[in-house]
Amino acid sequence: MKVFTHFPQMRDRWLKRAAGARDYRPWLTERGSLTRRLQQHSRQFAVQPLHLARKKPPLAEAQLLQVLPRQHTLQRDVILRCDGEAVVFAHSLLPQQAMRGTWRGLGRLGSHSLGSALFADPRMCRGALQYKKLSPQHFLYRLAVAHIPAMRGPIWARRSVFRLGRKAVLVSELFLPSVLKLPLINK
Repeated sequence: MKVFTHFPQMRDRWLKRAAGARDYRPWLTERGSLTRRLQQHSRQFAVQPLHLARKKPPLAEAQLLQVLPRQHTLQRDVILRCDGEAVVFAHSLLPQQAMRGTWRGLGRLGSHSLGSALFADPRMCRGALQYKKLSPQHFLYRLAVAHIPAMRGPIWARRSVFRLGRKAVLVSELFLPSVLKLPLINK
């Protein structure tokens, strides 16, 4: 039975287009800073740190980062809140080599936005966005529901790899239904 050990991760196919996302499409396809966009839709934006630990990445994420699955990465999970309401669950993986030089402070962000730190460097390159409607069986969904028990049904998500030279950071964002109710606030 060892042949099927990684079978669920092998089936972790993400889409190149946000097909079928309808209402979520404007949020999913935004290539700029999600932090900045959320700030435009709230009077008070906050990052709630949930989890920070060194872990071995799942196979699919290790492949995206081009690291060996046995190499530890720093896993950071946060909830992005607009006016107190949870709107996005964000999961990021930072290989050890990514936390040196310019990005050395990424592992110590606390309640600061990773996106703000990444987009602050004009040399940063963002890879292609990938999209997926996550079912409750998906490992990212299970990570999120552990902190947001009210989550129900499938959740739209996107992910991309940010690069600065040979350094890479994987960011996955799960868009909660509450994101669709955000008003545009002039700032």
